Amino acid sequence: MRGDRRQIQTAVLGGPGSEEPLMLPLEAIELDAFRRRHEHDTFWCGLLLGGCGLWLWGHVARVAALM
Repeated sequence: MRGDRRQIQTAVLGGPGSEEPLMLPLEAIELDAFRRRHEHDTFWCGLLLGGCGLWLWGHVARVAALM
């Protein structure tokens, strides 16, 4: 899914088959604290949630404040 710019709100921790879901922040102001809490975790589009199983990464768009 190259170039996919959708906002992802749910993910799983550790791997695509994980049963540990979490909500991702949609506001840029929440992203720094979230990253600090989960600095050693990886986030995935969970297969059990009906997702694609790909690794998710977050960034802050400087102009639009999106994740």
